[in-house]
Amino acid sequence: MREDSGADAAETRLNRLLNLILETAVDVLGFDAATVTARHSDRSVSTIAATDQRLLDLDNAQYESGAGPCLAVLDPHDPIYLEIDERDSDEAWDHFRHAAADLGVETTLSIHIPTDANEVAASFNLYAKCRLESGEQELRTAESFAQQLAAAIQGVDAYRSTARLAQDLAKAMRSRAIIEQAKGMLMAEHRIDADEAFARLTQLSQQSRMKLRDVARRVVDERTGREPSVSPQ
Repeated sequence: MREDSGADAAETRLNRLLNLILETAVDVLGFDAATVTARHSDRSVSTIAATDQRLLDLDNAQYESGAGPCLAVLDPHDPIYLEIDERDSDEAWDHFRHAAADLGVETTLSIHIPTDANEVAASFNLYAKCRLESGEQELRTAESFAQQLAAAIQGVDAYRSTARLAQDLAKAMRSRAIIEQAKGMLMAEHRIDADEAFARLTQLSQQSRMKLRDVARRVVDERTGREPSVSPQ
């Protein structure tokens, strides 16, 4: 097997395993969504796994402002549990709090993921659209999921460095997000279902000999005011 093929297989397995752990954590702990934030060797940060694309904006709000619980626990830190209240006068992480309120998130919990990798740091973030208690037992359970995430991230070093995999996963997350956005626009515009919208994007990709994510980005750009170049039939 070629090295690239092995790396791609490792990336696929890691992606599936991270999502499985996150989905199980959401079910067990009663939250609505979970994400994993990674800080790469170049100090950039990104989301490498998420159970709900709609709440990625809450991670992004922290990346944009450079502050928030998901960033604070990238380095070893006690878990950070927050109850979001727009009327709260606390100015700490103000941008994050406003973004959470706009998305209807009322409870967040961020936990350090104890990876041993030198080139990547990670955090485990849980979001709920209701008030949830965070007692000692709940924190222990959440930390056990963080340990599982750490083991999954460390387990792929045999194929590719953890840092490189995290960057690839972040790129894949962005690609999926733009494809989902393009599908939604086509569904609304043509009154079609998700399968038909995806079929149209695939057909356009084949006709134009462009990658699917590039076609999706062009569809979004056309419908957000940029100069049109390709239009799905």
